[in-house]
Amino acid sequence: MSEEIRHHATRVRRRRRHKSSVTNINIFAMTPSTEAAAQPAAPAPVPGPAPVPPPEHEDEGLFGERLVSPEWLERRAKRLEKQEQEIKHRALEIERREAELDEREARFEADMYLREDEIEAREENLRELEARLGQKESDLGSFVARVQGGLLADAG
Repeated sequence: MSEEIRHHATRVRRRRRHKSSVTNINIFAMTPSTEAAAQPAAPAPVPGPAPVPPPEHEDEGLFGERLVSPEWLERRAKRLEKQEQEIKHRALEIERREAELDEREARFEADMYLREDEIEAREENLRELEARLGQKESDLGSFVARVQGGLLADAG
């Protein structure tokens, strides 16, 4: 009987795959497939040359599920951290540009108000000059009329 158990144990050992150490635990990403359960079993396809799975997914073919290794998780965490840093950098850059844009807009607005004030002052100055010019024209006209009136009186 012990010989039968020993023979059975050797057979079992041959079928089992080597397990990794406890420190290298793989996590199963289990996704239930509703389509696979709903479809009837199809006839087995004619076997051709088996495609070689990529190194990341080599356990997927053995167990029918994708394994997530700690190395993959570390790479993903590093990639996500890098993307977060890039997003933070871009957000800071956008905030800086928005602040610059607000500052430029405020400068342009202040310049516009100053120019409007300057234009209004010039317009007022021009109105005053036009009024003085009009007064001088009327004074000149009355002077010319007096002179012509005096010359006519002297000639007559």
